[in-house]
Amino acid sequence: MTDAAALPGQPRGAVVSGPATARAVNVLAPNPSAMTLDGTNTWIVAEPDSDLAVVVDPGPLDEGHLREVIAVAERLGKRVGLTLLTHGHADHAEGAARFAELTRTAVRALDPALRLGDEGLAAGDVVTTGGLELRVVPTPGHTSDSLSFHL
Repeated sequence: MTDAAALPGQPRGAVVSGPATARAVNVLAPNPSAMTLDGTNTWIVAEPDSDLAVVVDPGPLDEGHLREVIAVAERLGKRVGLTLLTHGHADHAEGAARFAELTRTAVRALDPALRLGDEGLAAGDVVTTGGLELRVVPTPGHTSDSLSFHL
């Protein structure tokens, strides 16, 4: 079975940028619906030679999914060093507080109500963790607090 043919709601853990230079890995949350399609994409992003990773959108408050994200990171030889949110919808952000407990990481977001830690995110910021650089790009429209991260 290929990743594209994975069953709805099953974590894909697909290597996006190629096995030798993997910088982004997707773990699909088990929350398929008309709004999330096969499920919410949770991203593990890291430089291949670093032991630290950034998780973007840990997803819904689903203990199994949150632990699977950590397990995938560990299988990649990574420790989660930071959590980022693209926006505050529950399918992307509801599990962030629990994920922060499990990983002992800060959660950075544009919306101060979603942050866990001292730092937020703003247009033009460059987030650096383990040699990785992610540029914060405001992308309002889906929500007023929507952000994208340029790798």
